[in-house]
Amino acid sequence: MNPEERSLLEHSLKLAEENNKILHKINRRAHWAFVWGFVKIVIIVIPLVLGYLFLQPYIEEAGKNYNGIQELFKQYQSLQF
Repeated sequence: MNPEERSLLEHSLKLAEENNKILHKINRRAHWAFVWGFVKIVIIVIPLVLGYLFLQPYIEEAGKNYNGIQELFKQYQSLQF
């Protein structure tokens, strides 16, 4: 192997090592992005589920009241005509 080939081979080795470091950093960032994305979803979904479970009786009661009001309006309209 002549000196020029050796120099090119060493340069290629340095570039490959730098690329490997960069790829490891990218992989680490992608891993943490996935973890934090999951954490953000959990932070959003858990309060929504707990809020729904806590407010469900009140929502059902409001629905019953709304249906009752609709029935009153129907009865009122049927009495007028």
